[in-house]
This record gives sequence, C-alpha cells and structure tokens, in this order.
Amino acid sequence: MTKNFGKNEERTSEYLKKFNREKVLKLLVDSNSPTILDVGANNGSSLVEFKKWWPSSKVHCFEPQSECWDELDDLSNEFTNVHINKFALGNKNDESKEFYSHDLNTGISGFNKINIESKDSIDLSKLSNDSKSLENHKKTINHKRNVQVKRLDEYIKNDKNINQIDLLKIDTQGYELEILEGLGTELNKVRILITELMFYDYYEKSLSFYELESILRPFNFSLYDINHVAKNPMNGRTDWIDVIYVQNR
Repeated sequence: MTKNFGKNEERTSEYLKKFNREKVLKLLVDSNSPTILDVGANNGSSLVEFKKWWPSSKVHCFEPQSECWDELDDLSNEFTNVHINKFALGNKNDESKEFYSHDLNTGISGFNKINIESKDSIDLSKLSNDSKSLENHKKTINHKRNVQVKRLDEYIKNDKNINQIDLLKIDTQGYELEILEGLGTELNKVRILITELMFYDYYEKSLSFYELESILRPFNFSLYDINHVAKNPMNGRTDWIDVIYVQNR
C-alpha cells in the first residue's frame, strides 16, 4: 500500500529524511562509472565529491584560474580517470577573453563583473555609509585578467570523442548560458545537468528560468529538482538556486 504523506509540510519532512544532493544525483545517474563534466571546477571540491560517490567515474574538469591548478593537479594524481583542462568554456573560441577575479575567494570569479551598485549585496550595504571603506572594498574586486576559452562541443567531438555525458555540472557565476550554447547539438549527449541560476544583482548579469529553458527545452530537458535555495537575510529575496534538469528519453 502506498503511504499517504499528507500535507506539504509532512511530505517535505519525509523528503529531508531520505534525500540530499548526493542521494538525488545517485538516484538519477544510472552508471557505476559515469562520465562527468565539472565546469567551473575551482579548487576541486566537486571533483572530490564525484570521485567519492562514483570512484570509477571519468571526470573532466575545466578551470581557467591559475591559482586553482596546483590543487587540481594534486587531485588528478590522487584519483584515476581525471582530466584537468586549464581553460574556460564558452560559445566562442577565444585565446584571450577578459575574466574577473576578486580577493575574497576564487569561487566568485568569472566573466561577469561584480556590480558595485548592487542593492542585494550585504557587503555593500554594510559599507554604504562609509565612503573610505567602500572605496577600499572596490579595490578588492573586478581584477582583470585574460583567459583562454573553448567551445565544449569541439572538446567532446574532437579532443575526447565523448559519446555520452552522464552528469554535467556548471558553476560559472552567470556564464552558464554561453557554455550551454557552446555545446551546440552535443547537448543531446547530456543526461543530467546541475547548474546555478542567479536572480540577484550581485553581478552585472543575472539569469532567468526562461533564458535557461529556451536552450534546454528543445533538447527535451525538464526541471527535476531545485536542489538548493540561497536566501538573502537583508531583503528577503532569493539570491540564487541550484537546479537539476533531466533529459527525457
């Protein structure tokens, strides 16, 4: 007999007892040795998770920030079947595209500038009445550098001859659409996508469900889960979410 979980609160409580990010992805990825693309690998925290969950997985990491490369190289020596690619991905090949890093941490760097006029930034809100501190803060962000960019479809077809992508993870601070565009028709090879949608004005660019789904829907992807919700304690809005999409076949 199917259990009746009753009200929404009860259903959610039962869900939280059974599921987290790891368990949801393990439920969806039906292979013991999946092929995984980790786009925006940073210092390798996701790589470590993937190799823990699927020790026989093949993981292709993409990270253009040189300060992350030593840690990624160390992890590639620790684990088998790990490919470290020291360039960014996008919708056009570019040998020298402008990229922005910040003193706070490497995890917030990307192709989009931090918005110095942001209304949603807690840091800027704290500094709004202190002009000197605000100017000092501005000096810690949006440091320009140039990085190499490649299209992902060319990597899949020409470089690695990948026939199926069991899991594609993208965490690139608002540059997700360009990466998906760079997949072209190879997006059809992706089974599961986990990515980030940012709604707040922390960066000079935000994303919407409409923009994301305009790329995914033609390839029969549907939303499976909103895996994480980041709330803003200053103004009550949702800043960003992690979403999981599944290709329906």
